[in-house]
Amino acid sequence: MILAMVLLFSTLSAAAQNVKNDSIQEKFFNAKVRELVYRLHITDEQKAKFVPVYRRYNDEMRAAWGVRAKKGNAKTDKEKNKQRTSADVAAAKKKQIERQQKVQNVQMKYLDEFAKVLNAQQLNRFFDVEKKIQSKAMQRKIHKRGKMGIRPNKEHKHPQGQKRPHGKGHKNGSFEEN
Repeated sequence: MILAMVLLFSTLSAAAQNVKNDSIQEKFFNAKVRELVYRLHITDEQKAKFVPVYRRYNDEMRAAWGVRAKKGNAKTDKEKNKQRTSADVAAAKKKQIERQQKVQNVQMKYLDEFAKVLNAQQLNRFFDVEKKIQSKAMQRKIHKRGKMGIRPNKEHKHPQGQKRPHGKGHKNGSFEEN
């Protein structure tokens, strides 16, 4: 009976986690769409055609990038890096290049589809704007990890060696282009 309860609880918690992740991903997707519509000045008519194409593109891009393994603590990562051979580094670099090729293939595949929906100026700016949105989201994720007490992979320090305080100089609101 207890085993059945544990299995039921673990199944329900796993399902809840998947729903939570799907919900977060959907919210992020909707935020990206809003930002793209705003930055590219996409009309309502264009938006109706753009969103389904962008959803497929977004899903394929996520698959092309793949899920990266979580890193351990910095000390053990440094020790592992010291033990890596040239062959290990070459294999990792090959995987990185293969992933980049997959991403470029997805971009090439959807370029013509976006050209059917967006005008020349919008299409010309699309990939740059999307890249800035992704970059800003990654910066926020790293910043949020720092606020939660989770040490980011790289610590940001002032030239004097002091840690940069979180929140200072950080703009709130929507994703912004520089």
